[in-house]
Amino acid sequence: MPDFKPPAPTTAPLPSVWQDSFLHRLMLASLINQMENRLLAENSATQTLEHWLRAHKLLCGQEALRAERVTSPPRPCPADLLATLDMPTPHTGQGLGYRKIRLMGTTHTYSEAENWFVTNRLSQSMTQALEQTDTPFGRVVSPLRFTRQLIRRETLWSPLPDLWEMQEQLLHGTVPGAPQSQPLALPPHLFRHVALLRTHAGTPFSLVVETYTPQAFAFGPPPHQTAL
Repeated sequence: MPDFKPPAPTTAPLPSVWQDSFLHRLMLASLINQMENRLLAENSATQTLEHWLRAHKLLCGQEALRAERVTSPPRPCPADLLATLDMPTPHTGQGLGYRKIRLMGTTHTYSEAENWFVTNRLSQSMTQALEQTDTPFGRVVSPLRFTRQLIRRETLWSPLPDLWEMQEQLLHGTVPGAPQSQPLALPPHLFRHVALLRTHAGTPFSLVVETYTPQAFAFGPPPHQTAL
């Protein structure tokens, strides 16, 4: 998708509870991979993310994720993505809705998403909910029993550099001379998924671009670990 250019990040960096040590980098790399694999294996990113956050005590009790809509002019759907929706070009007579949200808990943003959806392939109540409420997209369209097809995934940051296994100084700590208590600087975003949603009958009805933040790892490393 060479013509797809996502908007600039809007999430502020997370104050790190992870330290810049090989052990913490390795642990974080494993956790990011685990979470991403769960998201790729399930149809509802919202539900999967909620399960992850509850398991790691970042959502408490009956607290649920909410979709905070971002007020911004609709962005045109890139032509190559539009083709996956089986939309005629130009798509006269078929409305294409647009929604940009931040998926949040009480105070933290866990992902940011852009969504294009074919309005006449949804019920009127679904379209109204998407346009007028902050209910997460997957929750609104759940009656469609939709499936999710990954189109593209992007790694935006990795705790371990390429060929880390060949870098002896990394295996013994961090940058030579750096204090062991130095926090690991985390970026605004970790990875991105572009997915096509289809109804249970196989009709494509939505494209979503989801970008995940490090807030989902704010629980930090296990206590009493010795940093390597």
